[in-house]
Amino acid sequence: MIEMSRLLFGLWVVLCFTQDHSPMVNEPQSFFVIEQFDCSSTPSSALPEANNPVVWVEIEVPHRKRRPYRNPLRKVRKELRQLRRRTRRLLKKSGKESPKTGDDPQPGSVVETAHTIGKMPARNKLGRPATIETNHVFCPTEGCRGFHILGPHQNHWIVGAGTYQTKGGERRQMFQCQWCKATFSETRGTVFFGFRTPSETIYRALASLAEGMGIRATARVFEVKKDTVLRWLRRAGEHSAMVSAYLMRNLQVDQAQLDELWTFVFKKEKNLSAWEKLHSEYGDTWVWTAVDPINKLVLAFHVGDHEQEHAEGILNKLKSVLAKGCLPLFTSDQLPHYIQGILNVFGRRVQPKRNGCRGRFPNPRMEPTEDLQYATVHKERKGGRIVSVTTKIIFGYVEDILARLNAHGMKINTSFVERMNLTMRHLVSRLRRKGLTFSKKRESLEWHLHLSIAYYHFVLSHRGLRCRLPEPIPTRGKGSPKKWEHRSPAMSAGLTDHIWSMKELLTFRVPEVRLASP
Repeated sequence: MIEMSRLLFGLWVVLCFTQDHSPMVNEPQSFFVIEQFDCSSTPSSALPEANNPVVWVEIEVPHRKRRPYRNPLRKVRKELRQLRRRTRRLLKKSGKESPKTGDDPQPGSVVETAHTIGKMPARNKLGRPATIETNHVFCPTEGCRGFHILGPHQNHWIVGAGTYQTKGGERRQMFQCQWCKATFSETRGTVFFGFRTPSETIYRALASLAEGMGIRATARVFEVKKDTVLRWLRRAGEHSAMVSAYLMRNLQVDQAQLDELWTFVFKKEKNLSAWEKLHSEYGDTWVWTAVDPINKLVLAFHVGDHEQEHAEGILNKLKSVLAKGCLPLFTSDQLPHYIQGILNVFGRRVQPKRNGCRGRFPNPRMEPTEDLQYATVHKERKGGRIVSVTTKIIFGYVEDILARLNAHGMKINTSFVERMNLTMRHLVSRLRRKGLTFSKKRESLEWHLHLSIAYYHFVLSHRGLRCRLPEPIPTRGKGSPKKWEHRSPAMSAGLTDHIWSMKELLTFRVPEVRLASP
C-alpha cells in the first residue's frame, strides 16, 4: 500500500506539471488524485496503513487567460483629447473662451454642431503641414463621399500614405481617402495602372506610336513583345477617348469642314471573298472627320463604311461636342450623303399640309432652319490634276455666309480638313497607303486614332496658331531672343492653358462629374 501511494503521488506531480506548462491545452481538464503526502520528510510509520481509508480529491486546473494587449480605455481617452483640441480651436476662431479640460460639449454648441451632426470634421490637425499634392487624384471607391471628385472640393479629403517600389525599381506614391480609409496607388485611373514596366518606357513607346511608328517597330525598339505594345495602345486609346470627351464639350465653333479618309482593314475590298464581304469588317474603311479650321481642332471622327448612316454618325458626334444653340457653317465636297445627313441631324421636322379635305396627310419631311448654313466645293480633275474649283451654297443666304467667312479672312474651301487628313496619315501608321502597318482590326484603328488625335490636340504645338510676344524674351547664352509663344490646338480653343507633356496626357484623371470648387 505504501508503494502504491508513492506511485500515485508521482503521477499527480507529473499531471500538474503538464497542465501548467503545456501550450497545447486549450480547455480545463478534471482528474482524480490521492491526498498529498510529503514522502521525503514523513516517516513510513506515519503513512496511512492498509486499513485506513484512502481520500480522493477532484482538482480542476483553471484555463489561463491571455492578458489584454492595451488598456480598453486608451481609445476613449484619445478621442476625448482630440475632442478637446477641436473645441479649443473652434472656440478660438469664434472668439469665445476655451472651456475647462473636463467639460463636455453642450448640446447645440459649436463643437456639438460641427462634430456630432455628421458634418465634415476639422482638417487642420496638429503636426507638420501637408507636403504631398493630392488635388489631382480622387477616391476610386464607388459609394464614397469623395468618389471621382478632384480637389479642391469640400468632399475631397485625400492624404499621402507612404511609397512603394515596383519590381522594375520605380518608386511610386500611395494615397489614402480619409472618408472610406481606402488606400490606392498614384497610377490608379491612369494608363500605367497594373503594368510592371517602368512608366518612362511606356509613355515613350506610346509617344512613338503617336508619331507614326508601327506596332512591331515599337516592340523592337523598346525590346518588348508586340502583344505588350498592343495592350499599351488599347489602354492609351481608351484613356485618350475619355480625356477628349471630358474636355471637348460645349464648344463654340464658327465653322466645321467635313471630309472622309480612305483606308482598309486586313484586306482591300477587291481581295475579299463573298463570305468576308457579308460577315466581317474587313475591306475598305472610311474615317469621317470634322475639323474646326480656326482652332485646328478635330471636332469628331467616325470609322465606318462609305454610306449614309455613317455620314449621319459623324454629324451626331459633332453635335454632341457643340454648345447648345451653336450652329457652325458647314463646308464639304460634293458627296451627296452630307446633305441628307445635315438635314436629319441639324434640321427640323415639318408636317406638310394636306391638299384638299380627303385622303391621308403627306409624310413628314426634314427642312433646314433659318440659321443652318452649308456650302460645297466642286473640283474638276483631268489627268489626276485639279483644273477648276467651284463652290455652291446649299443652305443659307450668300450675304450671311460671305460675312461669316470674311470675319476670319477665309473663303469657302475644304483645305484645312484635307491638310488634317495628311497630318493623320503621318501620325497614324495604319493610314499609310503603301506599307505593312495596316490595321488587322477596326477597334485597333480606333484606339490608335484616339491616341494620335489627343496627342495632336494637347502635346504638339501648331505653327499656324503661334502668337507674337509683345516683347522678345532673352534666352541664355548668345541665342536669339524668343519672339513667339507656341500654342497647341487645345490652347487655341481655350481647353487648356499650356502645352502638355506625353506623361501629363497619360496620367490625366478623368472624374465622373466635373464639380465646381466651393
